[in-house]
Amino acid sequence: MKQEIKDFEKRFDTACKEVLVLTEGAPSASRAGKAEMWEASVTVLALVDAATGELIEDKRRLAWQMTDKECQNSKKIFNLKGENIYRLRVQESLPFTNQYTGMEVERGKLLWVKEVIRRNCHEERLDAILMEYRRPVKIKPEGCEELTLDKSLGMFSGGGIWNGQECCINLDTDEEETQTAGDACDTLKRLMENCKEWDEKARKFAAAELTENANDWAEEEDDNNEITEEEFAKRLIISEVCVSTDGDFEIYYDDDDMFWGHVVIVSGNIETGMEDAYIAG
Repeated sequence: MKQEIKDFEKRFDTACKEVLVLTEGAPSASRAGKAEMWEASVTVLALVDAATGELIEDKRRLAWQMTDKECQNSKKIFNLKGENIYRLRVQESLPFTNQYTGMEVERGKLLWVKEVIRRNCHEERLDAILMEYRRPVKIKPEGCEELTLDKSLGMFSGGGIWNGQECCINLDTDEEETQTAGDACDTLKRLMENCKEWDEKARKFAAAELTENANDWAEEEDDNNEITEEEFAKRLIISEVCVSTDGDFEIYYDDDDMFWGHVVIVSGNIETGMEDAYIAG
């Protein structure tokens, strides 16, 4: 544990500074492999350097470490909440190379939280950014009800009709413009125009991939009635259609208790067809 703490601290400058930050969402926490310490993080929409008054509008991330006990507490040590302005004492991250992308990350993209100095702060520029962030953004693709943007997830969500059945529609925002979903809308339109065919393909693909597993689960419940691929496909109940950029999509089905209430997800691409089918909790 001591080495984990040392490794975390080495990522940051030793100097402390005071900043006003506008948080986006509530804290999340993760840890890798056999690590003992959790790393909490909160996305920052914008911040103001308390000493210079400089406004920085690109997203940063607050970070700190926690033990198991601290992670289990809902306050996550600092009790930070989403869409709030705080005055904090922090240490900036040193420049580093992202191990996944190989890209150089500039100084200060991570801010190690040392102390919450004041809560429920107001700063004219941050207040204006928060007001704009809270402004609802809606779109209405063909075949859907109004879809509302969840800015923290970068996703438009709402109701729609898939092959005659009601379901939830989720569309990822465009990569360059965070309040539109043009790429996903184009893919959704093509899916909707032939939704009966796509639905049949997805069900058959899932049945081919997962029927054997469904029968294994049935055996564990001492159910000797074998499920055929045709029956498997028919029993799936549509719940969500999720579309991202580059033509990728996922179709979610309720499993009719074949996997004890799990979800069956079929992923694919509008150009290449079905690619994977799996179950999720």
